[in-house]
Amino acid sequence: MGKPRQSQIMTMVRESGYLDVSTLADSFGVDQSTIRRDLMKMERAGLVARNHGGVSVPEPDLAGDTAFSVKERRYHREKEAIGAAMAERIGPGQTVLLDSGSTTLEVARHLAGHHGLTLITNDLRIGVEIAGHPNAHVVVLGGELLPNVYTLWGNNAIAQLGKLKVDVAVFGCDAVNADGITNTNGYEVELKRTMHEVAAASFLVADSSKFERQALFPVIPLEDMTAGITDELFDPIVAASYPIPIIRVAVG
Repeated sequence: MGKPRQSQIMTMVRESGYLDVSTLADSFGVDQSTIRRDLMKMERAGLVARNHGGVSVPEPDLAGDTAFSVKERRYHREKEAIGAAMAERIGPGQTVLLDSGSTTLEVARHLAGHHGLTLITNDLRIGVEIAGHPNAHVVVLGGELLPNVYTLWGNNAIAQLGKLKVDVAVFGCDAVNADGITNTNGYEVELKRTMHEVAAASFLVADSSKFERQALFPVIPLEDMTAGITDELFDPIVAASYPIPIIRVAVG
């Protein structure tokens, strides 16, 4: 039964993007330990990616962009916890710059209860999200649109950003290691570097699957950032070796 069940699990994960172990166990009428053994075999074969309490489609090759709709489903519980932890570190009345991405979107969602913020972003999805925050002044940077990922970039965005000063910049990334954050495309690199330059403090928010990896384009050296926030699945010993504090948050 193992092989047919694993094939069905693969189909279900592809359709939903993420499933937890208890749901899979109930679906097949087996105990959770049986499902975990299946998932371990499937992960070794590169078919799925296990994360906190469940399984998702594996991360793509770091050679290109992934559609936002796919990114948003991956490691969603981890991203929610990271977003909440970052939002707790934002004070009232601050000016906050939110980089594009599914984890920074979770930060935006958790800022809804903050008062007197000025929120700046180059991400259309984040712009729509924070437009509904009644107590925030919202600035969306203009520029050219990167298809599928809702990101604005280009010389106009860089010029607009260069005239600003912000308290906190919050960055996502495609990959990060002790050397720094890296990106799968070169379009956004100059814009991200300008974001870092205009900010008094720069935070990285990234789930543990992004760590100890490297994409094609270097963006910002990690030692130049203030701190990073990730989930508890990231190895604490490795985290301690990084040049900045890496805060590991529990996933409920």
